[in-house]
Amino acid sequence: MNFNLQEQLSPENKKRWFFLILSLVIFLIIYLLPNPAGLSAHGQSAIAVFAATVILWITRPVSFPMTFFFIAVMLVVTGVFTPESAFQGAGSTTIFFLVGAIILALSLSKYNLDKRIALTFLKRFGSSPRTFLFGIIIIAALLSMTMPAHGVVALLIPITLSILRSSKRDMERTNFSKAVLLSLAYGSSVGSMGTLLGGARNPLALSIYHQQFPDKSVSFVDWFIAAAPIVFVMIFFVFIVMMIFYRPEKIDMKYLRNYLQEEVKKMGGLSFGEIKVLFFLILAFVLWATFGTILGMATVAVFIAGLLGVTKTLSWEDVESKLPWGIIFLYAGAITLAFALSQETNAADFIASKVIYLFASHPYLVIFAVVTLTIFLSEVMSNSAATGTILPITLTIFTASALNLNPKLAMFVVALPSAFAFMFIIGTPGSAMVYDTGLLRTRDFLKPGLTLNLIGITIFMTIGLGWWKIIGLW
Repeated sequence: MNFNLQEQLSPENKKRWFFLILSLVIFLIIYLLPNPAGLSAHGQSAIAVFAATVILWITRPVSFPMTFFFIAVMLVVTGVFTPESAFQGAGSTTIFFLVGAIILALSLSKYNLDKRIALTFLKRFGSSPRTFLFGIIIIAALLSMTMPAHGVVALLIPITLSILRSSKRDMERTNFSKAVLLSLAYGSSVGSMGTLLGGARNPLALSIYHQQFPDKSVSFVDWFIAAAPIVFVMIFFVFIVMMIFYRPEKIDMKYLRNYLQEEVKKMGGLSFGEIKVLFFLILAFVLWATFGTILGMATVAVFIAGLLGVTKTLSWEDVESKLPWGIIFLYAGAITLAFALSQETNAADFIASKVIYLFASHPYLVIFAVVTLTIFLSEVMSNSAATGTILPITLTIFTASALNLNPKLAMFVVALPSAFAFMFIIGTPGSAMVYDTGLLRTRDFLKPGLTLNLIGITIFMTIGLGWWKIIGLW
């Protein structure tokens, strides 16, 4: 065993152990306190595990996926779950929907269909720096409706860097380069709200919703209808904010247009593989829209994944090496914890009752508080972790007799705002990816990110609630 004492006593390790011990202390304090009236012993245990997990998610002394094992074990040790039911989150239909959707996205990447779409689209926006910036935001948002947002950023970063380097002018740390990279990260986050494919937090939110309301369905189309107006309005505001904070310099766009045209030419015509993938992508959307609520969206996703394998469009080796297993374990943990708080114990009811006591006569204030808390909590922890933290309690608050709000509304006012992690590079993988290019500093995110957060809150409380009123969500 190679034990390096100096490494173990490094400031980073000391900090990590401090937060690990803090999470354990928080757990023990809540677990050992006398049971308050209205809360069962198992409910108190679930809250203790929940509080410790939130500390781990915010401070990150261990990776997000590893918290799944902590959650499962502690819920068994405290008696909330039996050993047989402790790992139920890993077998959730949401997990299989997520796996199927990711496999479909991997097929787009394997045959460069996503790259062809991006290049062909951007070629039409090369007339000026402003139009190109707007094109980046739109293509990032649209692609994020068909594949995970971080996958869109991973796809577009090499393209955007090549475009920036195609100019004779040094683009490093120019307003144009900053605006392009931030627009890529922000556009993909905004677009990820639009469908269940955009971010894994969306199917996670749907799973938590179905745990408490198994008889109430939300289809693929229902989700898009509820989210689309907010997505399109935010696309416009991302562009406006970029123009305010990072107005592009005057640039000769001839080299940029030539680069895009050359790249499209190099790809040639559609390959047979691209045609197959495009067919399966369209088929998936059609089946989700028509049979998603009958067969289940997970069933459709797995069916499409199976077709990709049967037709040898994608091999298991393609999937095995690129499937993000860590994300899957993170969502398994969040689903398990949500089940413990809601169905297995009365913990969510207990917490909700305390919140309702403060805001019972102010539904708008409750919605405002949930949206604001979700946005800023997503800045310091995974947006999926934020969704798993806030949604179970919000569902109970919204459906209490004092408020009697539609539970679908609760799902959307948590899942959609959780995409608005614009201020810090730790907020989303996309922000971390564009930061890693070396062309951005952490402070480059702060002002535009905070501005977009405040705009987002305003949009949810005005356009969002107005639209949801029209379509009958509340």
